[in-house]
Amino acid sequence: MISSSPIPDAPRRLQEVTQADGFAARALGVIQRVPDAADDAAVVELLHEAKLALGAEHAVFASFVRDDDSKENFRFLVACDPVWCLEYQRHGWYVHDAWLLYAQTHSEPECASRIPLLTKGQRDARLLAAQYGIASAYIVPAPSGGGLSRLGVLMLGSGHEGYFESDAIASIKVLARSLAMELHEWWVREVRREIIDKTRVTPEDLQLLAFERQGLSTKKIAEKLNTSTSSVDSRFQRLNAKFNTPTRRATARLAAEYGLI
Repeated sequence: MISSSPIPDAPRRLQEVTQADGFAARALGVIQRVPDAADDAAVVELLHEAKLALGAEHAVFASFVRDDDSKENFRFLVACDPVWCLEYQRHGWYVHDAWLLYAQTHSEPECASRIPLLTKGQRDARLLAAQYGIASAYIVPAPSGGGLSRLGVLMLGSGHEGYFESDAIASIKVLARSLAMELHEWWVREVRREIIDKTRVTPEDLQLLAFERQGLSTKKIAEKLNTSTSSVDSRFQRLNAKFNTPTRRATARLAAEYGLI
């Protein structure tokens, strides 16, 4: 989802933002509204407001599943030049993006200039961002707890070289982290809602998946439900098809990750 809001003139120094009266209160006011965003459009507009409050010209939030080579799970909230993101996706630079790789292995926010570019693909991905006005960037991972495999990463960008390499970044860090985590949790809730709507999962289905998650065998589950083992196997096959997962274990894990069981 992409913001269509106009971009005002950006400050040339991060200190101009952090030293302004009410800086933190304005940013927090926006961040606190994220959980109540009704849809993609609403949360993108909040991302646009938040980036301005934090002194950035560009912002992108990516939500993705760790170690999923299909890349079909990627979700983007875009408050920057949309052509950059379209070009990024057209080239399929997910696997060449040093910023995404950083977010998979770190929890600490970091200036992009301090994240090594080790391959030609990583350097090309960085050059693409520069072509669309991102001369300096601040990368904010949004890790997951509780075994959830979906991660998030917030990118704040500026057209001014070295903009985020400033002592003032300490005043941005906590707020940027809060924004990243609220956006991440919003996406997790959205994916959960999509799963429920798509699969039309029933309480009986969830009970079956809970038994699988507990490690019960087909025979034990059949005894608890007072049914046959063949009926249990058939129900799991239908659930696998609903969730588009290869095994009942994977289905139960997906349901558990998103708080369905």
